[in-house]
Amino acid sequence: MQRVRSTGTQAELLIRRELRRLKLYFAPNVKSLPGKPDIVFRRKRVAVFVDSEFWHCHPNRFTMPKSNTRYWVCKIARNVSRDERVNAQLKSMGWRVLRLWEQDIYRNPSAATRRILRAIK
Repeated sequence: MQRVRSTGTQAELLIRRELRRLKLYFAPNVKSLPGKPDIVFRRKRVAVFVDSEFWHCHPNRFTMPKSNTRYWVCKIARNVSRDERVNAQLKSMGWRVLRLWEQDIYRNPSAATRRILRAIK
C-alpha cells in the first residue's frame, strides 16, 4: 500500500506533459479545492481528476479482490461516494469537473488532452 501514489502518478505526469507541450497554464494538485483536483485551470474554473480503475471503481475494468472482500466493498463504496460528493461541491462552487480514467490516458493521451481542451474552451 505504501507504493500507491495519490499524486504524481504516471498517468498524471503524462497528461501534464501533453498540456505543457500545448503551452497551457494549469495548477497541479490544488489542495484548496474539494477533492484536491490533479489539474486545475483556475481562470476557466475547470477541475480535472485522473482516476485509477481500481480505486474509483471503473464500471467495466474494476475487479474486486478475492481476499478481505467486506473491507474492499466498503472502501471502494466510500471512494465512489466521496467522488460524487466532491463533484457536487465543485459544481455548486461554479466549477466544471472532468474525470479521466488512467487507462484511457495511457491508451490515447491525445484524446484525453482533447477532452480537456473542449472543457476549457
